[in-house]
Amino acid sequence: MSHLITVKKLTLLALIFSAHAGAQQRKAPSERFPSELDMYIANVLSQWQIPGIAIAIVRNDSTLVTRGYGVRQLGKADRVDEHTVFDIASLSKSFTATAAAILVDRGALHWDDPVRRHLQNLVLPTDSLTQQATIRDFLSHRTGLDAANMMWVLTGVDRDEVLRRTRYLRAATPFRQEMVYSNVGYTVAGEAAAAAARMEFEEMLRDLVIRPLHLSETWTYEQTGTVPNVAAPHATLAGRQQAISRKLQRQSTAPAGTVQSSAWDIARWMRLHLNNGVLEGKRYVSDSAMRAMHSIQARIATTPAMRAARLVQDTLVGYGLGWQIMDYRGHRLLWHTGNGNGQIAYMALFPNERLGVAVFVNTWSAPFVHAALLNRIADTYLGYEPRDWAGEAFARLPAADSARSANERAMVAMRSSAPPPAPLAAYAGRYDNPLFGPVWVRLTESGLTLQMGEGQIADLEYHGANNFYVVWRDPLYREFYGAHVSFTVTGASVVSLSTTMNRDTFTATKG
Repeated sequence: MSHLITVKKLTLLALIFSAHAGAQQRKAPSERFPSELDMYIANVLSQWQIPGIAIAIVRNDSTLVTRGYGVRQLGKADRVDEHTVFDIASLSKSFTATAAAILVDRGALHWDDPVRRHLQNLVLPTDSLTQQATIRDFLSHRTGLDAANMMWVLTGVDRDEVLRRTRYLRAATPFRQEMVYSNVGYTVAGEAAAAAARMEFEEMLRDLVIRPLHLSETWTYEQTGTVPNVAAPHATLAGRQQAISRKLQRQSTAPAGTVQSSAWDIARWMRLHLNNGVLEGKRYVSDSAMRAMHSIQARIATTPAMRAARLVQDTLVGYGLGWQIMDYRGHRLLWHTGNGNGQIAYMALFPNERLGVAVFVNTWSAPFVHAALLNRIADTYLGYEPRDWAGEAFARLPAADSARSANERAMVAMRSSAPPPAPLAAYAGRYDNPLFGPVWVRLTESGLTLQMGEGQIADLEYHGANNFYVVWRDPLYREFYGAHVSFTVTGASVVSLSTTMNRDTFTATKG
């Protein structure tokens, strides 16, 4: 018996020693940018047929590398470099939160100011929300209000109209109980901060953040139309990856996603946040304001499957102010992704290791690759054994393509050559929904069309009963925002239409 105990003790000691030795062996590379990592990224570019990639890596308040791969636009020779401007989309939220933080430091704003204090005409769905919802609530996505992205993506409304329509938003969860990610919410917060600064939002971003930090390659979405070194957006349309046109509806929710920037400038941005508000010896944001941005303000529920997939060890996951917060392999992580039109961005900070990584990709045709590259880079600098994250993601593409093809075949199978129950003219008219409307259905020589307000136009393809498929005329919207519209007919009259576009479900009543 004593012999068995001794063996068990020796085995336990061996396991402890092995674990300790493994921890001791894990260390960051001595090179600023290992050649194998450089080759890995270049190989991913080729394997995935990505037009262009840019990366930025910083550590210990020093930029280790900013580098570009590939071309700005398919079919053209201009190369991506560290100064190429990408659409970083929702990474803008950290810029909006930082501008608000600077105003908090100056006393012009407080995190817990009700937004109504600065936007006196703002009306929310209930009186209590109107009076109580604060800057902090909107910057941390904890108002509980539904995202309603199709309200601004498809309709062509401007920012003032987005703010006016907040009164019609639906409550998805109770106030301050859960995170409901909202670009409209960030628009409210950004406009409230701008009102406190007595500036337009774009002016505030420029004068409080971009110019003082010497971010000379950082612009708003509209400004980049005149910048020479810009990455073109790409997507797979009708089975072929191609450059796509820039969409200009970003202005309506600028505080949520207007910023465009380069790897060079984002390296400076990450250094500011990793160095707790100080850049090159000068403090721009107070310690307390940085702590607020980098601390969980709204909890996010996780599942064992999610934690396993992302190597999250802790169950405490949430959203700060402009940053998602969790851990990666036990290392504290501040991160955000950005999904612009035909481009994807990912920025991650490891505060305890003072490590920052950003990856920009100028196509939608390579899903998962931004996270795969960032994980591989992070593993390298955190000292873990290299894992082929991109190879694993690439192996999932056939399943995704198969699902897309099956959906396309299903839509073709639903087409009906029979006439609809009511004459086409009966479906035409104006349909009203206070949040998403008006929706215009018009009868043309070629059939019915649908238009969301003054925004996107689609042809309606008959799919049986009173159901029509929405075929957007813009190829990008047609590829990604296909939907069915179901009309309700009472007697001889068409009285309403119902649809789910992306994740927004609504009914509009015929006038």
